[in-house]
Amino acid sequence: MHPPQIDGKLDEKIWQAAVPLELVLQREPIEGGPASERTEVRVLYDDEQLYFAFRCHDSEPERIVANRMRRDAELRENDHILLILDTYNDGRGGFLFSTNPLGARRDVLLTDEGRSRNEAWDCVWTSRSSRDANGWSAELAIPFNQLRYPTSDDAHWGINIGRTIRRKNEEVFLVPPPQSYGLSGQYRTSKLATLTGLGALRARTPFEITPYLLTGGRRDFQAIDSTAHFDLDPGFDLKYGLTPSLVLDLSYKTDFAQVENDQEQVNLTRFSLFFPEKRDFFLEGAGIFDFGERLERRGSTSRPPTLLFYSRRIGIQEGANVPVITGSKITGRIGAYELGVLNVLTDRKTFVDEEEVDLFQTTEDTVRIERSRYSVLRLRRDVLGKSNVGFIAIDRNPGEEAGYNRSLGADLNLSLLQATLNLRSFLAHSWNPDTSAKQYAGQVALEHRTNQIESQLSYLDVQENFNPEVGFVPRDDIRQLRARVRYRPRSQIAWIRRFSMGPRSTFLVDQDNILQTRNLEFSAFVNLEAGDWLGVRYRNRFELLDETFEIHEDIEIPAGEYDFGSYSATAIASSGRRLSGRATYELGDFFSGSRHRLSARSAWKYSGNLTLETDYELNRVTLPQGNFTTNRLGERFIYSFTPDFFVRGFVQWNSKSEVVGGNFLLNYHYLPGSDFFLVYNHIWDTEDGLQQAQRSVQFKFTYFWQPL
Repeated sequence: MHPPQIDGKLDEKIWQAAVPLELVLQREPIEGGPASERTEVRVLYDDEQLYFAFRCHDSEPERIVANRMRRDAELRENDHILLILDTYNDGRGGFLFSTNPLGARRDVLLTDEGRSRNEAWDCVWTSRSSRDANGWSAELAIPFNQLRYPTSDDAHWGINIGRTIRRKNEEVFLVPPPQSYGLSGQYRTSKLATLTGLGALRARTPFEITPYLLTGGRRDFQAIDSTAHFDLDPGFDLKYGLTPSLVLDLSYKTDFAQVENDQEQVNLTRFSLFFPEKRDFFLEGAGIFDFGERLERRGSTSRPPTLLFYSRRIGIQEGANVPVITGSKITGRIGAYELGVLNVLTDRKTFVDEEEVDLFQTTEDTVRIERSRYSVLRLRRDVLGKSNVGFIAIDRNPGEEAGYNRSLGADLNLSLLQATLNLRSFLAHSWNPDTSAKQYAGQVALEHRTNQIESQLSYLDVQENFNPEVGFVPRDDIRQLRARVRYRPRSQIAWIRRFSMGPRSTFLVDQDNILQTRNLEFSAFVNLEAGDWLGVRYRNRFELLDETFEIHEDIEIPAGEYDFGSYSATAIASSGRRLSGRATYELGDFFSGSRHRLSARSAWKYSGNLTLETDYELNRVTLPQGNFTTNRLGERFIYSFTPDFFVRGFVQWNSKSEVVGGNFLLNYHYLPGSDFFLVYNHIWDTEDGLQQAQRSVQFKFTYFWQPL
C-alpha cells in the first residue's frame, strides 16, 4: 500500500476506497441520543504505521471553536477528536491521541482503566488538520514501534473514537462511556469497541537514541560559589526493547532545562505543599510506580496525597536542583505481570540555605547534599479481570549505612460491577537507622458510581515514625476518615444541563484518638447548557494546635482549639469561550480571626496562535495577633507559530515567599522526536529589596534517531 500523505486533506483515492464508520451516539448532553453532526472515520495500515482519517461535518463551520495550536494543549476547550487504543485489549489502560482543527497534537498514557492519566507522555507521531466550507478533517499516522502490544496471528485491539463539538458541549462516540463515569469518563477504557482486521502483528522491540547537547551559562547567587558558570555538556537518552513489551530507558547526565518553573503557591497551613512532577524522564511510564492515594492527574496541585514514591525527592532537595548523573528504568509487561525498575544516581551539592543577620555578625546556613543512589522495584499482577495486586520496594542510599532510608509496601486494586465499584488499599513500612517502631501506614478506599450518585469513603492510618524519604507524607501520627457523596441529577430546565450537590467530610485524629482536624463541607453547583458553572459552598473546620504556628512573618497563632466556618461562591466560564476562567470569593472566620480570599484564573485565547493566562490569589487575614495580606500573581503568554514551533513566557510573584520569577522557553520541534530549546530563567528575592537569586540561559539540541 502506498501510504497517504498526512496533510489533513482526504482527497486521495486510498481514503475514498476505505469503508467509513460513523459516530452516531451522544455521551453528552443526551446519553445514547443521536449525534447532531456527521462524523466519519476511516482506518488504514501498512507494515510501519496505523492511519486514521476523520471527516467532521459541521452545519455551521464558521462557529467551530479552535484556539489552541501548541503541542499537548488542553484540547477539551476546542472542537476536537480523540482516539483511544487498548493494544492489549484488556480494558486496563491504553494510549490516547487527540487533535483539533488547528492541528494541535495531544497524547496521553492511560492506566487503571483510564482513572489515572499521564499527560506528559510523548509519542513520536504525526497529524495534520484542515478546514473547509463543510467542516474540518484530520489525518493521524501512528507508528507501530511507538506502541506496546503482544504478538498475535490475528490482532484484536480495544478502540474508542470520540468527537467534541464545543459550541454545543456535545460529545459523540463510537462507544459512549456511561455518564456515570463522571466528567472524566471520556478517558475510561472499561468499555471499548474491538479493532480487527490488522492480521498478524509481530511486536516490535524499540531501539531509539536521543543524544543532546546543552550549552549556556548560569549563576546561583545563593550558592557557596556564586560566580557565573558556563557549560557545554553532552548527554543522551536511550530506549531499548528487552522484549516487545519490556523497555529499558537509559539516561546519561539527565537534563531538565526545558521544564517550566513550579507555580508559586500560598501556604497558610502547617504542612508541606505538594508540587507536581514535570520532568520527562520520571513522567514517562510513571503510572507503574504509583503507590498510595490515587493521583488522578499528573501535573495537578490539588489536595496533597500520601505517596510511598514521590519522584520529586530525586534531584530536587531543599528547593535546589541536584545534578542527576545517570538514570535507568525498566518498564513494561511480562505476561500477567507489570514491572517497573528505577535506578538514579545524583551528584553532591552544597548551597546556602538562608542568611541570618544580627547586630554583630552574618552567618550562612549551608546545606550539603551527598552523592546518593535511589532504587525502586515495582511489581503488579493482573487478577480478576481488570484488578491487580502489587508490591513496591524503595531504597535511598547516600553511601553510608547511617543515612539509609528504605520502604516496602503491598497494594490491592479491585475493579468490580462493570467498573462502577473500585476498592483500593495499601500497607507500607519504612525503615530508618534511628527508629525501629511505629513506622507503618495503610489505607482502604472505596468508590462507587451510579447514573446520578457518586460516593467515596476512605480510611488512612499513618503511624508517627512512618518516614519514606522518597515519598510524600502530608501528616503523620494520624487516623483519617474521609467521606464524600455527590448527587448529579439531569435538569428539566432548558438552560441548565445538570446539578451537582452533596457533602464532604474529613475526621482526623492522632494515634491516641484525639481529634486534630475536622472538615465539614456542603456544596451545590449548577452546570448551564452553555458550559458555565455556578456554585456555592459552606465549610466548617476544627483545628487543634498542639503548639504555636507561625502563619506569617512575626505573626503566630497560639496553641489551642479552633472552630470556624466560611462561605464561598464560584463562577466558572466555559473553556470554549474566547475569554474563559474561574473566580472564587470566600469569606468567614479563620482560626481566632477572619479571612477574605479571592482567587481568579483567566485565559484569553486571542487567536489560535496567542493565548494570555492570568492566575491571581489574594488573602486578607485579620487576627488578634496581627493582620496581613498575601498576593500571588502569575502571568503566562503562549504564542504558537505552528503546532511544532512555539514560545512561552511565565512571570510570577508571591508576596508571602518573597520571590519573583521569570521563565522564557522557545521550542522548535524541527523533526519528529527532535527539538531545539532556548530557555531563560531569572529569580529575584524580594525579602530585602529586589535581589537576584538565580539566573541562567541555556540552549539545548536533541536529535531522535532510530538505528534499526
